[in-house]
Amino acid sequence: MARKQTGPEISRYGFLVLFSMATISCCMVYLCFSAVFRPPISSTEFLDSRVSDDLKREDRNGDCCRGIEHLELWGGAVKWGSEFKVNSSKDCCLACKGMCSDDSGPCLCDSWVFCGDKLACGDQFGECWLKKQKDTLEPDQRDSGGHVMWTSGVVFGRGEGIVGFETQYGTFHVKLLPDCAPHSISYVLELLASRHCVGCHFYRAESRGKSWDPEGNHIEQAPYGPPFALIQGTLGAYGTVF
Repeated sequence: MARKQTGPEISRYGFLVLFSMATISCCMVYLCFSAVFRPPISSTEFLDSRVSDDLKREDRNGDCCRGIEHLELWGGAVKWGSEFKVNSSKDCCLACKGMCSDDSGPCLCDSWVFCGDKLACGDQFGECWLKKQKDTLEPDQRDSGGHVMWTSGVVFGRGEGIVGFETQYGTFHVKLLPDCAPHSISYVLELLASRHCVGCHFYRAESRGKSWDPEGNHIEQAPYGPPFALIQGTLGAYGTVF
């Protein structure tokens, strides 16, 4: 035979129900306000995040890990090559990237130097020097030319290597990828040092489509293309040879 609930028991259960409903309501209000007042991501943060995510897929096989032959970069060593040897320049580059945080901040290693010429390197063959530059946009270069036996490369961490091109139509930002196109980025860094790009031309190659707003920001939930290349042009600056 079921026991009839007394008044105090009913009141206690009612209180628990009301308390649960109030807790759920507070959580829903918090989530709504968080979504509404969340600060918008900047264009450079979006660019950096998007490029970093894309590169992670390529870096699994080291497909985007290149350097410049016959170039020796200087800088403070974070790992001495005399105590660290690898089989290829790609392995050296990946070792440097391995010292980068996935989520935030600069890399502990932002440049690497590898000795891959067995005849010229001698006992130094396979040495991989991992280094930290004072300014990654102006890496310290010790020597270059056919007589140099080293291969060097630069790595930009999250939030680094984003430059702005100021034009009469506004400023657009570009994430530099020295590990993918080292020679091109070396040329761009040379242009940055000169502070001008006289003779360079930029033009809009495609319409914005439905993926980008009038300010050039990506529309939430929209696909990333086409168009894929909103801006095209040339960096053929007068007086600067590439």
